[in-house]
Amino acid sequence: MEGIKPILMAIELTLANNGLLVFHPGLPPDYSGPILRGSIAVSAKTDLADMVVQEFSGEEYSIRFIIGTFLKRVTAKGHIQNRGLYSYFMLKNGLRKEISSIGKLHIRQDQYACFFTEPSTCKIRFEKNVEYRAIDIFYSPKLLHELLPFFPELKAVLDATPGMVVRDKTCWSLPGMKEITNQLLNCPFDESTMQFYFDLKVRELLFQILENAYKRKATEQFFTPWEIGKIHQARTILEDYVSKKPPSIKSLSKQVALNVYKLKTGFRQYFNTGIFEWLLDRKMLYAKELIYTTNKPIKEICKMIGYPLSTNFITAFRRQFGVTPGSLRRK
Repeated sequence: MEGIKPILMAIELTLANNGLLVFHPGLPPDYSGPILRGSIAVSAKTDLADMVVQEFSGEEYSIRFIIGTFLKRVTAKGHIQNRGLYSYFMLKNGLRKEISSIGKLHIRQDQYACFFTEPSTCKIRFEKNVEYRAIDIFYSPKLLHELLPFFPELKAVLDATPGMVVRDKTCWSLPGMKEITNQLLNCPFDESTMQFYFDLKVRELLFQILENAYKRKATEQFFTPWEIGKIHQARTILEDYVSKKPPSIKSLSKQVALNVYKLKTGFRQYFNTGIFEWLLDRKMLYAKELIYTTNKPIKEICKMIGYPLSTNFITAFRRQFGVTPGSLRRK
């Protein structure tokens, strides 16, 4: 891809011996994680780290999927190599970045950051024995010009010094964004149509980021740090109910000692979705994973995620993904 530099093959670590983590071509023989189809893969496995990086280069964009675990707490140094827009989606666990042109970012699981920058240096802190999964997408200025008629605010971004595109440094991923990142890692098409599929998906994801940044009319309320912690606690509690009947809103509000109104309003404000919609999204993604990875009957899966009637489950699944569970399994 003309004008876009290739994948970073090595990361300099800020250790006492200034060691270098060297990547080798290809996936490791024992790799069992998601595959970014059509990508170039590199991996490193040492007594310090186990890391796999896959990168797909399209026309005026690139997609990078990273899985990594460090056996010590380390800080990695790297370089942002191209002028353009960068979006980072944390799929598993969270990490802290410091970018010379932007500042410090703390991106938690299910959050994303989006910013425009010139080539810069960056530092990333990795905790010990924590597996990180992330998708990074780069958009060139030329691609951004495609969306200027729809988002004129982008002109100021393109003309200005480096800065955040979204109002906050990090945002919670919307259900539609999470579905697109999942689709990128589960591309159902062969090489003849894969490029076209990725071209559409990265633009669809960018559209959602910009729509969320510029078009959403939020009537935000003030929450104390204690209340914000309770809102996040409610989300953590709901994680345990993906495969069973969840508590009522009233019961959940009692568990976190927050009134129903503040819980519902705060949940939507901090996670960009309602409580029911968030839980439904998680249930559908879990069902989709079971369909892909197990031989369990559809009727059993629908009961596992809390649907007593398979017809209701099929309707909700088709509304979420555009296909029925049975047709997805037959693929």
